[in-house]
Amino acid sequence: MKPDMNKYLPMLDEFDMSHEQKVAFINDLWRIMESFVDKAFGINPVQQVDKKITDIDLQDSIKSLDSPLIQKEMRPPPEEGGAL
Repeated sequence: MKPDMNKYLPMLDEFDMSHEQKVAFINDLWRIMESFVDKAFGINPVQQVDKKITDIDLQDSIKSLDSPLIQKEMRPPPEEGGAL
């Protein structure tokens, strides 16, 4: 969706800007507001990627592998500074 320039250009008449600067300003502000709306509705590209990443926990392979041979018990994290 693109902004209606005829609607928004008159709002910038009092500013000392060229026509091209006004158009660029409106387009930039429009994109910023679109990103806020996208984020509010959960359709922001970053949120889409984050959903896919949260489905796979790469830190603990026991959680992501489904096999009867793997114990489902959670191991405690290693102590800091301790030997592996």
